[in-house]
Amino acid sequence: MEKGVSEVLGNLLILIIIAISISAILSYCYPLIMAGQENVKERNVISAMVFAKEKLDLVASDIAPSTSLRFPPSGGSISVTHDFSVQIYINNTPLTIPDSGEIAYMSGNRVIAIEMGGVWEKEGVREWMVYPPEIVKSGNSVSVDVTVISGEGSAGGYGITTVFMKYLYEKTYIYQNSNLKLVIKTEFPSAWKKYFESQGFSVSVNGNTVTAYAKGNVTISVHAVKVDIF
Repeated sequence: MEKGVSEVLGNLLILIIIAISISAILSYCYPLIMAGQENVKERNVISAMVFAKEKLDLVASDIAPSTSLRFPPSGGSISVTHDFSVQIYINNTPLTIPDSGEIAYMSGNRVIAIEMGGVWEKEGVREWMVYPPEIVKSGNSVSVDVTVISGEGSAGGYGITTVFMKYLYEKTYIYQNSNLKLVIKTEFPSAWKKYFESQGFSVSVNGNTVTAYAKGNVTISVHAVKVDIF
């Protein structure tokens, strides 16, 4: 009888140990696994956005008149939006250019976007630059590349999305010894401010609007690209 009771107690003890072990794995290891999966997903999406930016540059420069790429939304969504805009003033006179759109990826509280040839990311209140835009101040020369994105479409989920890009036109404007003012509306004002300051611009920020000032020989290159997502 005592032997039978001991076996029951032993089996019960083994079950308790197994239950505690499983509970510990679920409470500690599972969150680590999920965090690791999120990190891998984030890296993959950032790589895909940088690749899309590089493809966009080729099309914008008419090196490749059109191209398409396959993008993995990885549970988020990618779309052509017009939340981003840029206004350019030379000696306080506005330069007429079309509205500048952006390619934006969203997943939870994370946003990654291609704006003005740069790649930007934010998560919650934190924001930073992933890849710099083509806005450079060097000595007395200022060069600004504006990629105008038109088009439409969005897609999301866990499948594969097609992003189609087509070259429309290019225009270049050159000004000697001029005052340049850039007014940018963006979801990444702090990151833009840091970049402008690193290039030697004077910068002010008001909400989502960043205003940057420079003086010198100014070259403005406008590249128009149609982007469709489906």
